[in-house]
Amino acid sequence: MAREPFIPVFEEDESTINQRMIDRVADTWRKEPGDFMHDAIVPSGIEIKTLEMQLDETLKNSFALYAEGVFMDYKLSEVGLERNEATPNKRRLEIEADAGVEIPAGYTISAVITDESGNPIEYETDVKTSFVSSGKLNVAITAVVPGAEGNLATGTQFILMPPIAGVRVVTDLGTTTYGTDTEEDESAYDRYAYKVQNPDTGGNKFDYVTWAMEVDGVGAAKCIPRWNGNGTVKVVIVDSQLLPDSGTLVSKVQAYLDPGSNGLGDGQAPIGARVSVVSATAKTINITASVTLLPGYTKTEVKESFEAAFMEYLRNMIFTEKPILYNQIGGQLIRTPGVENYTNLKVNGATADIPVGAEEVAVKGTITL
Repeated sequence: MAREPFIPVFEEDESTINQRMIDRVADTWRKEPGDFMHDAIVPSGIEIKTLEMQLDETLKNSFALYAEGVFMDYKLSEVGLERNEATPNKRRLEIEADAGVEIPAGYTISAVITDESGNPIEYETDVKTSFVSSGKLNVAITAVVPGAEGNLATGTQFILMPPIAGVRVVTDLGTTTYGTDTEEDESAYDRYAYKVQNPDTGGNKFDYVTWAMEVDGVGAAKCIPRWNGNGTVKVVIVDSQLLPDSGTLVSKVQAYLDPGSNGLGDGQAPIGARVSVVSATAKTINITASVTLLPGYTKTEVKESFEAAFMEYLRNMIFTEKPILYNQIGGQLIRTPGVENYTNLKVNGATADIPVGAEEVAVKGTITL
C-alpha cells in the first residue's frame, strides 16, 4: 500500500519569515538592507525555518502513515509488532571430493561475485561434512551477511576459502531459502495498518494472517477457516518473493502458530485450533504476443517494462482468488512504453481469463514478445 506524502504544516520560506519580522519593527527605524535593524534580523530567519522544519519532522513521525526509520519502529511497538530484520540466503552446493576430506562447520565458501563494495559474497557451511569415500555430497551453506544480496543465480561459481586439498568440483544447486533485506517502512506500515484495522480477537482469521506475517521471510498469508471440519485452520503462505516456499518457511510458521498441529495452544493459535501451514501452489502464467514497436525502442527494453508492470499486477492479485484477466494483460501491454500495437496475445495458450484457486498464487512464467 503506497503511503501518502507528508505535507509540511509549519515550514515557511526564509524570506517570508524575515519580512514578517521586519514589518513588526517600528517605522522610526531604517529597515533597508545594510541598515542595522535589517541586518540584525535577517540571520534569525534561517534559524526559525530550521525550527519549523524540526516541528514538521516531529509531527510527521507522530503518525504511522508518515513515520520513517526508528520512529516507524516506535509505532510498530505500540501495537506489539517489530520490524522484520534482514535474513540470510540459504543454498545448497554439490561438492565432489576424495575420500577422507572433511569440511568443518562454519567453513567459508566464497562466491566469485562481489557486492557493491567490491568484496566477495561469503557463505559458511551449516554442518560438518565428511567424505567417507570419494564422491559427491550436498552441503548446506548460509550467507554471512543477511539480506537479498545473497540471492545469487543458480549455478554461481563458488570456491572454498582457503582451498581444501582433495576437493575437486563445487557445483551450486541454488537457493533453498531466499534472503531478505531489513523490512522497509512501507511494508512495515502495511502490517501496522492491518493490525490496527483488524485488532486481535483471540483467533479470528485476520489474527492468523497477522501472526503468519510476523515470521521473517513470509511475504503474504491467507487463512482458510474450518478447512477440515470444526477446530481446523489452514494458513497458506508465500515467501518474501511472493513465490511458493522452497525451503523451511512452512515449518517455521507451523512452529510459531501451532507446533505439531495438535491444537494444544503451544504457539500463537488458541487452544483447540489445529493449524496446518502449507505453501501456496504456483499457477504459472505464460504470455505470448506479436508486438509492433515505436521508433527508438528495442524489444528488450519493452519486454523489461512489460514484465515489471505484469509482476506488479500479480503482486496485487495475490490471495484474492480473482482470476488473472486476459484484458488486463492486454491493457498493460498496450500501455507499455514503446508499444505501438500488438496482435495474437495468448495467455497460457488461450484468449481467456486464468482462474486462480484458493491455495494458488499466480507466478510469471515465460513472456515471449
